Amino acid sequence: MPSLRELQDAFRRSIVERDDLDAAAWIRDDGIEPDRRLSVYRNTFASTLIRAMRLSCPAVDRLVGGEFFDASVRAYITTCPPHSSYLDEFGGDFADFLEQYAPAQSVSYLPDVARLEWAVSCGLRAPDVPTLSAAEIGGVDPADHERLRFQPHPSVRLVRSRFPVDEIWRAVLGGDDARMAVIDPDSGAVWLLVHRDETGIRVDRLKANAWQFVGDLFAGCALGDALGKHPGVDAAGILASLFVDGLCTRFSLANAAGTHA
Repeated sequence: MPSLRELQDAFRRSIVERDDLDAAAWIRDDGIEPDRRLSVYRNTFASTLIRAMRLSCPAVDRLVGGEFFDASVRAYITTCPPHSSYLDEFGGDFADFLEQYAPAQSVSYLPDVARLEWAVSCGLRAPDVPTLSAAEIGGVDPADHERLRFQPHPSVRLVRSRFPVDEIWRAVLGGDDARMAVIDPDSGAVWLLVHRDETGIRVDRLKANAWQFVGDLFAGCALGDALGKHPGVDAAGILASLFVDGLCTRFSLANAAGTHA
């Protein structure tokens, strides 16, 4: 008689890896053959995840078609099975998977479209939290401004692509075939700031140095250190936009050693 752990592991191998050998041996043949029973569970498992991925990646789905999308997600499930029962957490590395997925190699920008869509999905699901205003920073001694550190809103994501994936994403979701036909995938890199405001998700283009500056700030870099790394950046304008758009939620001061005060 198998232990519970052995039974669970055998069931996982059957559902994810299509290896029914052990699991079938421990299932009663009560009118339906064990492998057919397991097949029902496996198909339900896969179809549930495919539906979840279709909601997270509608542009990818439309770019490649339903049949191709289903096959790619099935292959993804085998390579990167979910580690949580929370369906919204499944798909974070789908873009990385597509980069290695041979059948998708003909659509060079597909992984980056998936990467943008995951950022959008995360932004949509992020909790609402109070945002930081410029007035709250007003009480900080100017001598301490270089020590300021900012915490980003949970919806904020930064995406970089060598393709104009924001244009592609909008054209595909808008069903704008005419626009899609004139987009040049090789027109150059884009640096995107994804976040949510009261109107919904926004995908904004930034200049490369502004994107890098914001990335350093939101990675915990003190303002003075970020300015030192990006001396030509319009810091005042960028910070004003971050506050107006509600992209910062808290601030702290770094001490001399670089840790939080």
